[in-house]
Amino acid sequence: MKKTHILIVTLFLVALGISCTDESKYPVPFDTLNSSNAGILKVISQGSVILTSNIATSKYEVAFEANDRDRGRLFDRVELFVKFDHLNPANPGVSKPEKLLKTYKNALFLNDPKTGLPRITMTVPASEIMTLMGITLADIINGKDQFVFRQAMIFPDGKTYSTNNVTTPIAAGGGVYKSPFQNIVAINVCNSSLEGTVTYTTVVTGAVVPITPCLPSISGTTEFDKVTHGVYAIGDATFGQYDCAWNDTPAFGVNWVDFCDDITVTGADKYGLVYTFAVVSNNGTTLVIDWANNYGDTGRSTLTREGGWPLGLNFL
Repeated sequence: MKKTHILIVTLFLVALGISCTDESKYPVPFDTLNSSNAGILKVISQGSVILTSNIATSKYEVAFEANDRDRGRLFDRVELFVKFDHLNPANPGVSKPEKLLKTYKNALFLNDPKTGLPRITMTVPASEIMTLMGITLADIINGKDQFVFRQAMIFPDGKTYSTNNVTTPIAAGGGVYKSPFQNIVAINVCNSSLEGTVTYTTVVTGAVVPITPCLPSISGTTEFDKVTHGVYAIGDATFGQYDCAWNDTPAFGVNWVDFCDDITVTGADKYGLVYTFAVVSNNGTTLVIDWANNYGDTGRSTLTREGGWPLGLNFL
């Protein structure tokens, strides 16, 4: 059953992934995936870095492309909100509730010459964000905390589209129409460099199909792509298991977020499955981890990369 599900979804995502410059030639019309009165904000790039060691130059910076049933001409404005999450339970600290940070009127968006759709880059200095939240460096503990930025797209009739009413396919896997309406920016006090090509050998220990094609082990490479400071998109969260067990494309969509060698896992793969990881051993050169998803796929992967691994690497 999963194999059929995989085939259908894979074909759907391949269709969505086709690039073009004219929306009229998109493989799936806007109204097919979105309400005809809806709006979306696609993330074009995210360069946000907030380092406590250099607050003066740290900033929130994300480029968005707007779209609606009239190619981005209908919406009135986008409101940018921010909240502060204190995430270290071992230390005292106070999270701060969401506040309105900026408002961007439709007229501030400029049409991209390639897509013809309106774009904007939202840039806010870290110092301004901290002032609004009422926090100082003393309130930030060990790089565990984060700012959560939320965008709300508002139309002249008062209709608003944001994280509270965006559907999962649009938020996480909508291809050209992907619009999560939220960006999480870690506050980091440490350097982080886990990006690059990772070589793996995986012993599959569980799957909901016979694992004979995966025996005794499988080997290959995947990419850890840097999304922003300390955030890495994992090219294949199963390190080869989807290929050998399911004859499927890699399990993309999962992120490792590095807070001073403590790794939290965010996101889900293309089927909405979430993953857990645990360190088995780490000598700085070779990292051995156990991984599992909530469908029943499990494995143990031995990972190497140029530059090695931080000895204190740990999954929370």
